[in-house]
Amino acid sequence: MKKITKQILIWTFVVIGFGIIGYVGFVGYVLYSFGSGCGMDDGPFKAVLIDPVELTTNTERFEVSDNGTLILENRNDTLSPIFTLVENGNVKWRLDTDTRNTKGYESTRIWKISSVEVTKDTDPIKLNFTAHWTYGAEAGSIQIDREDGENSFCLSW
Repeated sequence: MKKITKQILIWTFVVIGFGIIGYVGFVGYVLYSFGSGCGMDDGPFKAVLIDPVELTTNTERFEVSDNGTLILENRNDTLSPIFTLVENGNVKWRLDTDTRNTKGYESTRIWKISSVEVTKDTDPIKLNFTAHWTYGAEAGSIQIDREDGENSFCLSW
């Protein structure tokens, strides 16, 4: 009887030990994913710098600090939206928000950004918005470095 009790206790501790290791690993993974990138959301995506394009009348303008204007251009349905920063009358950068530039999202497409809210108008510029893309309309957020346009954005269902 003593030998059977000892074996039961050993196996009980082994199972509990694996459970604890698995739980700690899972919690570590969740904390890592929420602390880096977009967590469980789609992304992070990077809008890419592009050459100047002619703006149409389909633009929205947002005033930002330091005499700046952020312009959102929702181009036609075959092109992704672009953001342009104009400071003191000069174009600082233009960003194409095409999600196909991101590994793993090559077959996705974003065609419209709406309901834009500027949450921070200094450096970095931060926006919340609704993105209309391959998987429907989803909430999004972007952070853009004011100097060079370096950015990262996420989409969340």
